Amino acid sequence: MALRGKRPSPVALAAFAAGVIPFVLHAWAALRGSLAQDDFVITYHAAKSGPFDFGYFFQDYHGHLAPGGFLLADVLTAWAPLNFAVLMAPVLLMQAAASVLLWAVLVRCFGRRWGILVPFTMFTTSTLLLVPTLWWAYAIQIAPVLLAATAALHAHVRYLADGGRWAIATVAWTVFGLAFYEKAVFIPVLIAGITVLLGVSLRRHLVLFGVLAAVLVGYAAVFLALTTSQVGQGGGPVTVGTVADMTGRMLGDTLIPGLVGGPWSGPGPGATFAASPVVVRIALLLVAIGVLVVGIRVGGLRAKKAWILLGLVFVADIGLSAATRLTEVGPELGGDPRYVADLALVVTLCLAFAFLEPKPFGGTSDLVASSAKRTLALALCLALIASSAVGFSRLAPGLRFDHSREFLANARASIERDPDLVLFDTAVPNDVLHGWFGENARASRVVGLIPGFQFDQPTSRMSLLDDSGTARTITGVEPVSRGLPGPVTGCGYTVGEQLVRVPLDTPVLGRYLLRIDYFTSDGGEGFVDRDGARVPVWFQPGLHTMYLPIEGLFDKIGFQLSAKGAPVCLAKVDVGRPLTQ
Repeated sequence: MALRGKRPSPVALAAFAAGVIPFVLHAWAALRGSLAQDDFVITYHAAKSGPFDFGYFFQDYHGHLAPGGFLLADVLTAWAPLNFAVLMAPVLLMQAAASVLLWAVLVRCFGRRWGILVPFTMFTTSTLLLVPTLWWAYAIQIAPVLLAATAALHAHVRYLADGGRWAIATVAWTVFGLAFYEKAVFIPVLIAGITVLLGVSLRRHLVLFGVLAAVLVGYAAVFLALTTSQVGQGGGPVTVGTVADMTGRMLGDTLIPGLVGGPWSGPGPGATFAASPVVVRIALLLVAIGVLVVGIRVGGLRAKKAWILLGLVFVADIGLSAATRLTEVGPELGGDPRYVADLALVVTLCLAFAFLEPKPFGGTSDLVASSAKRTLALALCLALIASSAVGFSRLAPGLRFDHSREFLANARASIERDPDLVLFDTAVPNDVLHGWFGENARASRVVGLIPGFQFDQPTSRMSLLDDSGTARTITGVEPVSRGLPGPVTGCGYTVGEQLVRVPLDTPVLGRYLLRIDYFTSDGGEGFVDRDGARVPVWFQPGLHTMYLPIEGLFDKIGFQLSAKGAPVCLAKVDVGRPLTQ
C-alpha cells in the first residue's frame, strides 16, 4: 500500500498490517461459510437463465436493480455451481482492492503521515463491512460499490491534481457501481464533497459534475421504470415515532459500535447485531459527540463541512430505509448493518478531513510526525484491530449459515448413495431458505444445481429431503382427498385411449402428492390430466404405485393412454401429504 522505493516507510508498513490482519480474519470466516437465503435463489435462476438473458440481469429483485451482480452470479454459477469459495473470491478481491485504493486516496490528499492510519484502520476493521459481507447476496452488492467509490475518488483526486483523462475513469467507475447497487448514487455526492473539502471550487469542473448528474438522472429513470416491488410494501406504519426508533437503533446499536469493531454482544435475529448494554451505548455516543466537537476545534470550517457531508449521507440512508423497508421490517431494521454499511467509507473520509489538513497538490508526500502523535496513532490502530477481532469473532457465527452448509452436505451424500433419486419438491427450513420467498422457497432452489437431482417427475419411488437435507423415501400419502370407488369390480377404473376422469370425494386446493395404485398386463405411455394440464407418465406392466406432484384447485383427475394397448386398472387414487420412513 503506497510503498515507495525499496524501503517502505514505517507508516506504510503499519497500514499494510492494518489492512491485512482484518482481511485475513474476514477471508478465513468467509471461506468457511455457506450460501443461504437469497444466495440460492440468485444462483438457481442464474443457472436456469440463458446466456445474455437481459430479463434476468435487469430483473426487479425485491426492489433492487443489479445487472452487474446478476451477471457475476451467472458467470460464477456456470463455472462452479454452489461452490461458495469460488463465489466469494471476487468479493474478497474487490474488498482488498478497495482498501488499497482508499490508502492511495488518503496519501494523495494528506501525504504519507501517521494521522491517516487511524481512519484507514477504522475502515478496514469496521464490522459494518466485515460481518454482513459474509452473506454472499449482500457482498456482491456492497463490495463492488466500495471498489467503485474508492476507484472513482482515486481517479478524481488524480484529475484535480493532474487533469487529463482521469475524469473519464471517475464517471466509468460511478457507472460500474450503479450496476451493482443503488447506493452507488452516493459516489457523485462523495466526489463533490471531497472536491469542496480539498478547497477546489465546483464551478471549475462543471462539465464533470454535469456528466455525473446526467448519469444519475438516467439511472433514476431506468431504476424507477424497472422496479416497483420494494417501495410501500408491508403493513407497518411510517410515523415520526417509528422513524426515530429506527434512527436511534441505527446510530446507537449499529453504526457507532460497528465503526470501532463492535458491538461485542454477538449477533441478533437474522442479520442484525444484538444491542450492547445501555451503559456501553451511552459511552460510545458520548465518545462520538466528543469526536465531532474536537474535530470542529481542530479543523474549523473544514471539519464542519466534513460533518455536514456525513450528516447528509446518513439522513439519505434513513430516508431510503424508511421509504423502502420500514413498513415491511419495522424499526428493528436499525440493528441490521446492511442499511448503514456504506457509511463506513463516508465516516473514514470525513474523519480524515476533519482532523487533518490536506496537503497542496504537488506538495511533499512524506510528513514527519512527532513521537507522541506516532505513538497515539499506533495505539488507536492497535485498539481498533483488537476490538474488531473480538467483535468479529462474536458476530461472524450469525452469518456463517451452518445449517445451510450441513443441508447441502447431506443432500450431496444422499445423491451419492442413490443416483436415481427423484424428489418431491418441498419447503425447506426457514433458516436455509425462508418461506417469504414463496415459490422459490423449495428444495429445488437449494440443491437443484447439484448434479443428478431430479424433482417432481412421475415415479414409482419418490423421496423428499428432510430438515437436515437427507433424502427420505416416501411410503405413502396422508390423504386430504380420495378417488371415489370405480365402477369395474376388481379393477376400479379402466383407462384406455379415451380420457377417464376419477372424481374426488373432497375438492382440493394447493400443492399435494398424488398416489396411484394400478395394474396392467402391458406397459404404455399415458397422461395424467388436471383440468387440461397434462403430465406424461409411463405405466409399467404389473402391479405398481406411481407418485406425482399435483397442484391447483380441482375435484377430479383424468387418466388416458397415448396409444392402443392393454387397459390400465386404477385400483386406488389418493391425494395428500407425503409420508416417509
